[in-house]
Amino acid sequence: MKIADFNDKKMIEKYVKTPISHPYIIFPKLLELLGDIKDKRILDLGCGGGNLSIMLVKKGAGVKGIDISKKWIEKCKKDYPDYSRLDFSVGDSSELKDIQGNKFDAVIMNMVFLNIESKEKVEKTFHEVSRVLKKGGIFLFTDLHPLCLMIPDTLTEHQEYLDNFSYFKDGSKYTSKVILKDETSSINFVDMHWTLETYSKFINDAGMYIYRIIEPQPIPSAPNLFKDYKLPEYILFYCKK
Repeated sequence: MKIADFNDKKMIEKYVKTPISHPYIIFPKLLELLGDIKDKRILDLGCGGGNLSIMLVKKGAGVKGIDISKKWIEKCKKDYPDYSRLDFSVGDSSELKDIQGNKFDAVIMNMVFLNIESKEKVEKTFHEVSRVLKKGGIFLFTDLHPLCLMIPDTLTEHQEYLDNFSYFKDGSKYTSKVILKDETSSINFVDMHWTLETYSKFINDAGMYIYRIIEPQPIPSAPNLFKDYKLPEYILFYCKK
């Protein structure tokens, strides 16, 4: 079974409704950790529809959004044509050949690694992130929390293993059904699993280190759906170069 195809028009039409976790759990924590980003240069790698990119620009950053999906980038350019500090282009996270080294103050990858199909590309992505990141810069990336993966149903997610799944086997696939922001609809993915051990090794090998691991929780203004949020659904890695 193939992973989610974000060049598929129907997939994009669903995803633009936004997974409910993004505005109420993930985005607020990412913005908090970034702090004051006025005049900073940030790479939103795997930017999707540009929701996070535009938030960063409105906080004063200069933002480069890159996604492997031509359809996503076309939509980003159409939706956000008037921002001089915002630029979008098609690109592969494992081969950022058009970007010079030591360019960005921060790199963000939100729920991207679970869409990368090979361990080799995952490893290369960490090296490319480190290459384009300034010394002392930060790298923030998110993934499904391993605990969430082991429990079929949480508040906003439903997971099922596919054939031969093993937590210890990098590249194991699973399906994920995610509630969208309207709370009445959902979207289905086929995702890739990478172990925490693999992440930590690749981070170290790329010349970075894990500064903090965060298990983000809903913000106070989150809807009632989150009132019994007792198990982490997402994990956030705060890395430094």
